[in-house]
Amino acid sequence: MRYTMDTRRFFLATFFAASLLTAAERPPVMGRNAGVSAGHPLTTATAFEVLTRGGNAFDAGVAAMLTGGVVEQDLYSLGGEGLVLVYPRSTNKVVAVVGQGWAPKRATIDWYNAQHKTLDGAGLDPAVIPGTLHAALTVLERWGTMSFEEVSARAREYAELGFPLRPRTAVSIEGNLKFFEKWPDNQKYWLKPDHSMYKPGETIKLPTLARTLNRMVEAERAAKSKGRAAGIVAARDRFYKGDIASEMVAFLQQHEAPFDLSDFAEFFAKVEEPAMTTYRGYEVYKHSFGSQGPSLLEALNILEQFDLRAMKHNSADYIHTVVEALKLGYADRDSYYGDQTFVQTPAEGLLSKAYAKERAKLIDPRHAQRGFIAGNPLAFDTKVKEWKYWVANIADGSKPGAPAPDAEPLKGTVKDTTHISIIDKDGNIFDSTPSGGWIGGAVILGNTGIGMSVRGEQFWLDKNRAAQIRPRARPRYTLTPSIVLRNGQPFMAIGTPGGDNQDQTILQAFLNVVEFWPEWYPNLHEAFEWPRVQTLHFYGSFWPHTPGFNKLNVESNIPDAVFQELKARGHDVNKIKPFSIQSCATAVLIDPASGNRMAGADPRRDCYAMAY
Repeated sequence: MRYTMDTRRFFLATFFAASLLTAAERPPVMGRNAGVSAGHPLTTATAFEVLTRGGNAFDAGVAAMLTGGVVEQDLYSLGGEGLVLVYPRSTNKVVAVVGQGWAPKRATIDWYNAQHKTLDGAGLDPAVIPGTLHAALTVLERWGTMSFEEVSARAREYAELGFPLRPRTAVSIEGNLKFFEKWPDNQKYWLKPDHSMYKPGETIKLPTLARTLNRMVEAERAAKSKGRAAGIVAARDRFYKGDIASEMVAFLQQHEAPFDLSDFAEFFAKVEEPAMTTYRGYEVYKHSFGSQGPSLLEALNILEQFDLRAMKHNSADYIHTVVEALKLGYADRDSYYGDQTFVQTPAEGLLSKAYAKERAKLIDPRHAQRGFIAGNPLAFDTKVKEWKYWVANIADGSKPGAPAPDAEPLKGTVKDTTHISIIDKDGNIFDSTPSGGWIGGAVILGNTGIGMSVRGEQFWLDKNRAAQIRPRARPRYTLTPSIVLRNGQPFMAIGTPGGDNQDQTILQAFLNVVEFWPEWYPNLHEAFEWPRVQTLHFYGSFWPHTPGFNKLNVESNIPDAVFQELKARGHDVNKIKPFSIQSCATAVLIDPASGNRMAGADPRRDCYAMAY
């Protein structure tokens, strides 16, 4: 049989499309209206349900945060923290909501030293105020359209009537049985009455958490006549200022933790300007310098000086350049970032393109940087001309065989973070990285069902550090959602779990998407499945802040020739299993050509994407 040229082209195009579709483990997820990607199928389903009921991205995002705080407690709970970026179409402006809890007003370095306490990440010593609920309800109040009762419906149902326990949550419970022995309320919360474990797939109920959520609904109903926003505020106030707060504080004081009611009643989720830089026509937004987020922006500014596409994806040149840029950003992160209520970071200088050009010159294309040396952004900053805190200046910090910092402090159990990305039919964007209040290390506060965040482990007990613990300070957090605009229009929401690894996972996934679009389009999952690397060239954000200078993990499906070349350039490189770097990139984007919503979630964990 003879074929015409058009027929041949049809067969070739069909074969090419089929090869793309089968390359990824998961199929393309696309729809005209909206996309969701989150860390648990039930969390994603909750957001999807709210969208199909007429809610916007902010209603759906808050509903997802609440449901995830019930079903994902190996990753975060409603006693943890929730960092959010929003892009309302009504203003075309990205806004940061900082749901990071603060330390109590009695928390000082001198107090910890006098009590012979550390910030080791379990129990009440590293505890900070729960921030997730304040952030979630602030988003709902300002940009949502629904009530707290409506968006919390699934979370309350799962807490009261139960939900199937997923395997990784069961593993986390098993890994904390010894910890539970010190805290009887944790045993009652997570174990059966005979102290046996729930098995994966069994239905677990959390009645004390259901009671807390239902009391918040009662407060909203009582204030309903004053309007939707007033009802949401009443629900939030009952948690932070009312009888729920009183119960939490009574428990904390009974166990000699330095909290009083004012620490809860005066707490608020900050609403502030995000940090931003441009990268080849894209505007990339992160939380400001109280987070690690701007380190990604610094890396992008540096990488803009290089032709990454010409280097070819995951070549030795490509990986080396990306890793070296990250190293420079981490040195600045560990030197200059901290709670902006207490320190004034030279933000203008750190994010200036001129500063990035100077930093880019430090990248040696043939040799890995073994030192850990911050730059001098003060010379590029018109506002900050003095810095009184520690600045990284370590000529050679690498020590072969030394332990490396964990992505999250695992301590023999599963303990990590999650992420939620949503774009709705109008182009509103919600992006959040909730974490903390884990099964691992968080103390359940009596009958409230709230596991107290231990995010204080990210403070330093060192008066020379910008990110030291102070009364009412928020730790310099690792949680780092991202929103990207393209030529000023909504484009993408993206994030991941993974502690210190978050921004380098986001960076690699972002570059996969924008620099190598033809290689993955239209299946966003494929861009997230490509092998990744992970530098540990920083001080770990978690207590005891272990450094991992010059260490580099490489997933083993990267070719051996690339691995050997990285080794030859001086990287202390370690080959690890495919899909084993602690992360799970979740993202949604708007296809600029069609306007369709694309959603993706990588296979490194049970994240889940949906669209319609």
